[in-house]
Amino acid sequence: MAQQAQPIRIDWPNIYTNQHAALSPAQIDTIFARAAQWKLGDVLSAGGVVVFPHAAVLDCGYQVAAAVNAALDSGASKVLVVSVLHAWTAEMSDARNRMAEGEEMTDHPLRGIQGPELPSIREEWRLDHALISWRFFWNAACERRGLSDPNRRPRFQEVYPFLAGNEPQTLRNYEEVAKWAEDAVIVSTADPFHHGIGYGDTDATARAPHQGA
Repeated sequence: MAQQAQPIRIDWPNIYTNQHAALSPAQIDTIFARAAQWKLGDVLSAGGVVVFPHAAVLDCGYQVAAAVNAALDSGASKVLVVSVLHAWTAEMSDARNRMAEGEEMTDHPLRGIQGPELPSIREEWRLDHALISWRFFWNAACERRGLSDPNRRPRFQEVYPFLAGNEPQTLRNYEEVAKWAEDAVIVSTADPFHHGIGYGDTDATARAPHQGA
């Protein structure tokens, strides 16, 4: 039996927002200096995808900044940002658990791709924290590049698939997203793991990757 996912009850949006607000200019400079070790613009312009984590800002902010730099360095005028959509509610957790158990979910009302520029199916994406760091470092990078005017920046569109399963091409709003992506570069976010002290494990039980985590 698949492990039952539970609704997320931690107030991640405020946690992330507060972490960004606490960053000093020197810390932001350090984050972008670390991000500069990767030159990924050509990966995107060649049709590749850059994936960044949505985790603690001081730990992973430089990886988000590297993805932002890649999108800007690619020279593209459009950026598709593929997010996750966390299970915030009991309804969402129930649906995800039922899909994990093999239930047919094609017609479930939650199944589809949400986002601010897509035909409205649901609004759960507004609660998600996965792209808060992306927005923060996007704005910071654009300011650093003299792109204070939003009209001079590349456009980016956020999309939040939910209950994709093995057939994401059948999600509602898939065709709209695929059309928009035709002349865009693509970045995405993921959590490489869901355990450890950031997820409720104690210091005594949390293990490093090389120790069997």
